[in-house]
Amino acid sequence: MMTLRTRWASLALVVLLAVLPIGVSSYLVAFLISIFLAVALAGSWNLFAGTTGYVSLGHGLFFGIGAYAFAVSMVTLGYGPLLSFALAAVSTAVCALLLGFVLLTTRIRVAYFAIVMLGLNEIAKTVVANTKSLGSSYGLTVPPLPDNLIAYYFLLALAVLVMLMFYLIQRSKWGYGLKAILADEVAAEVTGVNTVALKMAMFVISGTLVGLAGAMIAWYWSYIDPYMAFDLAVSFDMVVMAVFGGVGSLWGPLLGAVAMSLLKEFLNTTIPQLHSVIFGVLVIVLILWCPGGIVELAGVMRRKRNKPDVAGSTTQ
Repeated sequence: MMTLRTRWASLALVVLLAVLPIGVSSYLVAFLISIFLAVALAGSWNLFAGTTGYVSLGHGLFFGIGAYAFAVSMVTLGYGPLLSFALAAVSTAVCALLLGFVLLTTRIRVAYFAIVMLGLNEIAKTVVANTKSLGSSYGLTVPPLPDNLIAYYFLLALAVLVMLMFYLIQRSKWGYGLKAILADEVAAEVTGVNTVALKMAMFVISGTLVGLAGAMIAWYWSYIDPYMAFDLAVSFDMVVMAVFGGVGSLWGPLLGAVAMSLLKEFLNTTIPQLHSVIFGVLVIVLILWCPGGIVELAGVMRRKRNKPDVAGSTTQ
């Protein structure tokens, strides 16, 4: 439950971030754009995996679809940015819906679902890299952003939207059904929960949001190719950030995305030769030590701090 104080603090943070670009360096704006992207991706992945228990290792598929739909719309079809974003959203939503009909209606095992999504991401990369109308492996050059602040505010709004949607869904009738699916899908179905519809809805919403992030990044980068759009690192980063912060929680993906972004930047600037190795070790240690992520770790520390000193009180 989000307290009134937390709500006001969250609103104040969003307002602060909205006015922050005034007078700050372009480096800070670019760094915050990367953080907003990380929060949006981790939160979008959490909207599906954290509420249904179905781990997707190939969610970057929707990132690539959204990026290419936007690029093709701008470059090949000559549409404007707004219509291109709409096409990217529709394209990823339709793809997620079709995949959902195939994968989520057949009672596929969770482990197989993760592997299938991973394979589909690689298939999409190969298909795009061999399609001339999509630029093949050379990719597509997109008209540049008029101002990087467009990406800043778009991704900030997307990150806020993802967090808000998770909060509202968890408090809705959908939320109770999703909690039942997460606990025991078969038992939930027996008790009357429409498990397929709920899983499909969360899959489509999650995929569409990831696709919008991909569309914005294609415009921000002003270039896209299949190896960037369908890079497995995009999919894995979503998973690791959500797990790092706490899967299935409101604040977990946010904390995981921010912590990982800060840690990556620090290691990359101080120990560029070994930053990837050190970062990977730290992530593995935290996950093994505290599987619930930062959220669970914070809860354990809070309980220890609030726990009364029984030994001290009995000796007095």
